[in-house]
Amino acid sequence: MKPQAAPQAPPAPPIDAAPALLQEVRRLIAARLGVGTFGLEPMLDELGQTLARLMPGPGDARLSPEEQEKARASFAGMVDTLEDVLEALHRSGRAGRVLGWGER
Repeated sequence: MKPQAAPQAPPAPPIDAAPALLQEVRRLIAARLGVGTFGLEPMLDELGQTLARLMPGPGDARLSPEEQEKARASFAGMVDTLEDVLEALHRSGRAGRVLGWGER
């Protein structure tokens, strides 16, 4: 019997897909919350700005390795916070306190 290889994780999306992914997150949140997204806009804007600093366009200045590390840590923290906020909204929606959230 031939040993089977361990299942591999799907490949990560290309780095240039990150801005489009953030736009999709914005779209999904807006579809679920409608006007309730205004409270999340500053966090989503900051995520976008940090993402732009981490992935500068052609000719834009690149961050030093130390600045990249700080920006990545900041980005990860913001994503964790956003996840916590969305989870809280989802739970509130399931309890009937926030419209648009909690349905499955």
